[in-house]
This record gives sequence, structure tokens and C-alpha cells, in this order.
Amino acid sequence: MASTDNAEKKIDEHNRASDSSNVEKGDIIPRNENAATRHEDQTIAILELVKAQDEHHPMHWSAFKRWGIVVVYCTLQTFVALTSTTYVSAEFLIQEKFGGTTQVVTLGQSMFILGTAVGPIFLGPLSDLGGRKWIYVISIAFYAILNFGTAYALNLPMLVIFMFLAGTAGSTALSNVAGTIADLFGDIDGAGQAMALFVMSANIGPSLGSPVGEWIAENANLGLKWIFLINVIIGFAFAILLCFIPETLPRLVIAKAAAKSATVDEQEAAILTSRLNVLHEIKFITTMTFRIMFTEPIVLFLGLYNGFAYGILFLYLDGVFDVFVVNNGLSYINADLTYLNFVVGEVVMFLFVPVQTWFYARDRKKHGINRPEARFITSLVTVWLFPITLLWFAFTSDGSVSYWSPVVAGGVLGFADPLLWLSMLNYITDSYPNVAGAAIAAFLIPSFAFAAGLAHLGVLMFDNMSTKWAMGTIGFISIGLCALIYFIYFFGAKIRSRSKLARKY
Repeated sequence: MASTDNAEKKIDEHNRASDSSNVEKGDIIPRNENAATRHEDQTIAILELVKAQDEHHPMHWSAFKRWGIVVVYCTLQTFVALTSTTYVSAEFLIQEKFGGTTQVVTLGQSMFILGTAVGPIFLGPLSDLGGRKWIYVISIAFYAILNFGTAYALNLPMLVIFMFLAGTAGSTALSNVAGTIADLFGDIDGAGQAMALFVMSANIGPSLGSPVGEWIAENANLGLKWIFLINVIIGFAFAILLCFIPETLPRLVIAKAAAKSATVDEQEAAILTSRLNVLHEIKFITTMTFRIMFTEPIVLFLGLYNGFAYGILFLYLDGVFDVFVVNNGLSYINADLTYLNFVVGEVVMFLFVPVQTWFYARDRKKHGINRPEARFITSLVTVWLFPITLLWFAFTSDGSVSYWSPVVAGGVLGFADPLLWLSMLNYITDSYPNVAGAAIAAFLIPSFAFAAGLAHLGVLMFDNMSTKWAMGTIGFISIGLCALIYFIYFFGAKIRSRSKLARKY
């Protein structure tokens, strides 16, 4: 078996290559950098030892095993995402119990969303180093425990704090799943369909949450506390189930297989001997997400754009009462059911993904490589559905035409929104395969932070503007944002070539 020297040799070769690359660019020679930076570079070098071609890589597991793991984690994701909108349906009960204005009560929802932005800061990089499995198990167990606090909160501030903490713990279901899919599928053609299931699950959760929350809130035998106690029961069930799901982080999987094998190649020996101590990597864990967010402009801008797109779901929910109850005369429960139009759109999106996969495969034949930018081919067209459907919804929401018009508009938006999110996630995991967890976290932080703000903005807009101009304003803003997708498609490769962390091809 190869010795530790082989691993160190590979790491040194990586660092010398990085040094030469930086000198050519006119950067400061890394030898003059401080020890902490050098240590971080060595950590990245160890992560980059993993190659998809290794026979023990999770990408080579059976399709049944890989898809089984993805289905379990995506179901978990739908469950956690429900909380953000089941809360909204119970806000009138919270006001009755604790008092407070609509804006103040909405803090529970926005703090939960903000918690899902904070959690990945640490959980993303930690899962890149220490593995995915136990991050899921421990965080979901904490999610279940924290929902006890929300169920039995003594006052509104206590409820808001526990919602924030629950969002932080539950964030692993929203951030780490994309990293797990990257582990299992990489940049192969099938990755698009797996990531589509992830995106569909993330969006179906909030879509189902509103009618589910309304049903629980109006059930005399359940009431407010059961909005959260159901999360406790299901959360603990998931924590137990996840103990039996195998680890998917390639570095750990390959190292475990190599340790059991009688013969290993040089690459596997390097991985086996280059162990990372999580406690020694605290700086990497606490800074890598921010490093990507602030030094990789594509990730930051895609995150902000996605925050705008994801926040539209919550803006829509804020306007459901005005559009469908006040303007169109529907009952509360029927108005909440209109939110299921997003579910229909998301299913259509999932069925549409093979079209994008076909274009992706054709682009590979043309260029000879899997270009991350090719993930945006169909989005170059579908991104325009954002302003179209928002304006369509806005100008048919006043009750002058059938309520089916805004319902259908919302369904089309339910197709366009997750499809764009899917393109972004595939692009990021393709571009940053060795730090996928941290990269996804850097993407989700601005996404969820922006979406949390839009939850409050929606209340203000629908209180002070007509439904037509509340949604119409968002629609007009979205026209200008379409240009970002074109910019990344045509110039993304050039930007990646300047990055130390991104793939260069």
C-alpha cells in the first residue's frame, strides 16, 4: 500500500500548481501567505484528490440504491419545507393567543426562513469534511426537539426564537440534499433528473403547507400546538430512518472501501492516508461558505436572484386572501387550495427535465466536455415566463375575470420558478464539485435571507397597494433580472477560469 508520502506529494504538487497559476495571474505568491491560508489550501487539495473515475465512488452504485437515497432525502426536504407555510395558515390563531400585528406575527415565518439561511453556513462545509449522514441525523433530531418549544411557547418572542432555531436545524434538509445528489450523480446526464426531484420537493413543501396548516388550524380536535407537534413526531421518525441510510461523501466512501481492499491504487492510497480532523478544520468550516459567497460573484448573484424567485412563493401566499377571498369570493380553505397550482407546475417541470438533459448531452457532443453553462440552455427561454406570468397574474387578479386565470398563471409560474432553481443548482454543483456543500450554502444564504424579507414586504405591498400593482411591480422588476441568465451562459466559463475553487473546464 502506498505510504503517507504519496498523499503529501499529491498535495504539494497541487499547491505548486496553484502557486504557478497565481504567479502567472500576477497574484501574491502563496508562500508569502499566512499559515492559516496555507492550511486551508491543503484542505482543498485533499478534497480534490477524489476522482469520479474511482470504482468505489458513489456515482458507481446501482441506480436503485442511488435513487432510493435521493427519494428519502427529498421526502425529508418536503416535510421540513412544509413548516414555513403551515405557520402562515395558523397566524390568526397566534394573534388570538399572543396578540401582535400581522407584521409582528409574520416574524415567525421569516425567522424560520432566515434560520434555513444561517444553518448552511456551518452545516454545508462540515458535511464536505465530516460526511453527510450524521449531519442529517443529528440536525433533524434537533429539529424535532425544537418543535416542542414552538408548540408550548409561552409568548410570541419565545415562539419566534424557536422558529428561528428550528429553521436552522432543519436547514440541512434544504442545503445538504443538493450536495448528496452531487455525490451520487456528479455531472452525468442523470444528475438533472435527480436534482429536479430535489427542487420539486423543496417547492411542493411550501405549496402543500398552506392547505395542510389550514386544515389543522380549523380542526377543533387539533389546533395551534399540533401544527408543531406533528413535526416532532415525523421529525423523530426521520431521524431514526436516516441512521440506516449509507454515507455518500465520496472521500469517506472511497477511503472506507480502500481500507477493506487488499490492493489500492495510488489515488486511493492518497485519500486513505490524507485524513481530515474536523476539529482541526474549524476555520475551514466557519469561513469556506463566506469565502465562496464573497469571492465567487456568480454564486452570490444567483443566490440573490433565487431569493427573489423563491420569495415570490411567499408573496403569492400573502396575496391569496386579497385575490381569491376578497376579489373572487372563495372560502378560506378553497383560497388555500389554489396554492396547489404550484404543485401542478412543479410536476410538469419534473417531466420537462429530459428535454433539458437532451440539450445538455447535445452540448457535450458539440464541445467535448460537460460545460456547467449548458445547464441554462432551456432557461434562456423559460426565464421569460417569470415576468409574463407575474404580469398575467397581476392584471387578472381583481375579480373582473374568472379566478381560474390567476390560478393558471400561478401554475405556469410554478413551472418556471423551480426550473430556473434547478438550472442554478446544477450549475453550482457542476462548477464546485469538491466543495459542493459549502457552495450550495453560499448560494442559499442570500436566497433565503432575501425570501425572508419578501415575506414581510408582501404584507406591506398587499396592505398598501392593489393586488394588480403589488404583483405587477414584482413582474416589471423581474424583466431586468432575466439578463443575468444570459450573462452567465455566455461569460460563465471566463469567470470560472479566474476562480481558485471552480472547475476550469
